[in-house]
Amino acid sequence: MSIAENRDNLRRLTIGLGALGIVGVGAAACAGLIYTKPLPNKRSTAERIHEVDVAAVDAQVARAPVVGHGTVRPKHQVNIVPQVSGRLTQVHPDLAQGKIIPKGELLFEIDPTVYEARVRQAEAEVRGLEAALGRHDDELTNLEARIANAEAMLAIDAEDHRTLKQLYEVEKVGTQRDVDLAYQKYLRQKGAVVELTSQRAVIPHVRAETQAQLDAARARLVLAQHDLDSTKIRCPFEARVESVQAYKAQVVTAHFTIATLTDMEAFEIAVGIDPRELRWLADSIQPEALNGAEDSDGPTVNVKWSLQGQELNWTGRVSRFERVDEATRTARMVVEVRQVDMAATVGPGGGESRPMLSIGMYCKTELPAKPLEDALLVPRHAIYENRWVYVFEPDPAATDGAVGRLARREVPILRTVQDSVLVDYRGRDERQPCELAAGERVVVSPLSKPVVGMKIRLRDEQTAMGHESLGDPPAARLSGIPVAVVAVPFPHRHTP
Repeated sequence: MSIAENRDNLRRLTIGLGALGIVGVGAAACAGLIYTKPLPNKRSTAERIHEVDVAAVDAQVARAPVVGHGTVRPKHQVNIVPQVSGRLTQVHPDLAQGKIIPKGELLFEIDPTVYEARVRQAEAEVRGLEAALGRHDDELTNLEARIANAEAMLAIDAEDHRTLKQLYEVEKVGTQRDVDLAYQKYLRQKGAVVELTSQRAVIPHVRAETQAQLDAARARLVLAQHDLDSTKIRCPFEARVESVQAYKAQVVTAHFTIATLTDMEAFEIAVGIDPRELRWLADSIQPEALNGAEDSDGPTVNVKWSLQGQELNWTGRVSRFERVDEATRTARMVVEVRQVDMAATVGPGGGESRPMLSIGMYCKTELPAKPLEDALLVPRHAIYENRWVYVFEPDPAATDGAVGRLARREVPILRTVQDSVLVDYRGRDERQPCELAAGERVVVSPLSKPVVGMKIRLRDEQTAMGHESLGDPPAARLSGIPVAVVAVPFPHRHTP
């Protein structure tokens, strides 16, 4: 190793030792600052208690209707199909889509010229056959008289032949030729009687044939008259015009639709509800009760339709249970709205006419439900995990009555009504437990991390004014207010 290399190594060693010394001095200074820092002042902190809002659950009579929706459709709708062909000579002036036409008015008239001629031709044929039938009766009467005369002449000729034969054979008066001539006359008269009798026997058959022809002619006359009557098509009922496909001077063909009419007597709404809601319907409109009923005069149903912020109401009746729709998985209850119910007026003064239902309206219906005694309803947002509610329990050890403990109750979700959930009622099947009791106070404010047994405090305003109640006087909260039935509730989910 050279002298230059030794100098370089020494210089590097000196630099390294200097750097280590600097780092050590810095570390010692930091340690001194940490161990010599002043400590903070110590003070006691008060226990933090979560403030909550509660609402008391009171027993009440739940009368919330079962709400469904459906589209208005006609109860009866007919296609106007002409039974004869021809040119239209007359069309009702109001025959246009949306117009209302009274019952019995003339809708269409087809040119009757050809059909009137056919009627006259059939009438003439009937008259001719009726005359032929009368002629057969007269012939029968004449033949009866001629047969009577011929039989009388036959008796005389037979007596003459017997007399001449006796004179010739006994008294030898006359000749054999006279006897033979008398016998020939007798035979000719006897042949005349046989011929007349044969003619009389044929007349009933001829008369029956003529009668058959007359019956056929009369049938053709009926058909011709029917075709003539079919040239005039009248409105079968008070109807609303849905479509028109024929106009004046147009040639129409039999058996092709030229118009469609809707009977205004009644409309139907196939209301779709969740099949699980069927159990809450009133007994008189249960599917088994409707299918066996003789009429549809059951409890009334409210039908509502909103238009530009205005809600229109009608009254209907449940007529039948239709089916369970395989596409929407909803039960179809058919509600019938009659014209007499639609003719009512709105407003206390009755001055404004209520619009009629129209096909295609999407309406909400409120079907009457069973009244449930001693029902318990809780807010939807107060249910956690579709199973639990949290309640406020007073803490006996606390001096402040507003301080309590958080407790949990298991509840079954029986039915969702608007913003409330039915969890219990009198006479309910106990297979699903309901730990919540009437009078308990349910926590309705959000709980981010609820822990059973943790301390909670009522808010100041609830302590001063008393807790809010979920149970107004029985049935006051639910009866008389429109509610929406939700098949499967989805309350706010929280993680306890």
